[in-house]
Amino acid sequence: MVGHKNNFKYLILFLIFLLLLSIGIGVAFGSSYIDIVDVYKFLGNKISGKEIFKADWKKTIEVIIWEVRVPRVLLSGICGAGLALCGVLMQCITKNPIADPYILGISSGASAGAVFVIVFGGTLISITIGAFLGAILCGIIVFTVGTQWGKSYSTVRLILTGLAVSTIFSSLTNIFIYSADNANQVKSAVFWTMGSLGRAKWGKSELLLPLVILIIVFFISFFMSKSLDILILGDNSAKMLGMDIAFIKVTIILLTTFLISVQVAITGAIGFIGLIVPHICRAFCGNKHKNLLVISIFIGAIFLIWCDIGTRVLFPPKEIPIGIITSIIGGPFFLLMINKNRFSFGGEKG
Repeated sequence: MVGHKNNFKYLILFLIFLLLLSIGIGVAFGSSYIDIVDVYKFLGNKISGKEIFKADWKKTIEVIIWEVRVPRVLLSGICGAGLALCGVLMQCITKNPIADPYILGISSGASAGAVFVIVFGGTLISITIGAFLGAILCGIIVFTVGTQWGKSYSTVRLILTGLAVSTIFSSLTNIFIYSADNANQVKSAVFWTMGSLGRAKWGKSELLLPLVILIIVFFISFFMSKSLDILILGDNSAKMLGMDIAFIKVTIILLTTFLISVQVAITGAIGFIGLIVPHICRAFCGNKHKNLLVISIFIGAIFLIWCDIGTRVLFPPKEIPIGIITSIIGGPFFLLMINKNRFSFGGEKG
């Protein structure tokens, strides 16, 4: 038991090191390369508030690092962690190994709201607000219909409702794109639906808000980790132990919906992170949610940071929508997991 705890601690330390390394590389690479040593030196000076290292780089480099790339890398880490965390939670409460954070159609609602504003004119702030309102509207519809106006609760009914509502909002998105007046509007709308971290900047709504909500969702989920362990065994087992299944599931769904709504409002829809990262994490720590939730935060953040690096370096100076990168990596990787019989969930293997 002690050895197992030590192994988990070493894994966390390794992931922290890998995350810091990924952040440095993510800041260094882009349309123009910045020496990674200079990146760490500048960040060391900036964070400490002192000139620990001699500033032998151009001032323009400092602007690129601090104003452009650091916010972007931080946002990718926050969103990757949030998507992975929500993936773990959704797969637990639905007991479905292919569930992901967008299973309730939240991304479709956000995309419809954002594309509506893009097509009919709007600023970056109004686009973000439109995406958030679209996500919330979609969530309200799903919960209202999926729970029969709050009278009953069924995971299957909720998922099916989410699928139907997602289809409706996706159709609305296509209608908005079709009605666009010019090619730039179409390009912006399509780019949003595929996800982008290009809107990252220092600000309360772009970084602080998703970070705070991520922390809140994580700690509430961590506090409920034992209940999640029991829930994965089946509703009957949970009921026998006196658990309020409806309360736990509704709480988790509301938390994940709010987190995903905020993230999609800023970055657009980014797929596959919440689907494959939980299975990667289970390969390291099994199905114990106390460990699984922690590991998912780190691996999700690292995974999306590297995907974002790919969007910037593959075809410079053009930037690829990050949803394309996550799908290209996630699809084959998921097939490989199935082929290697490493696709496990709830103690079962497929």
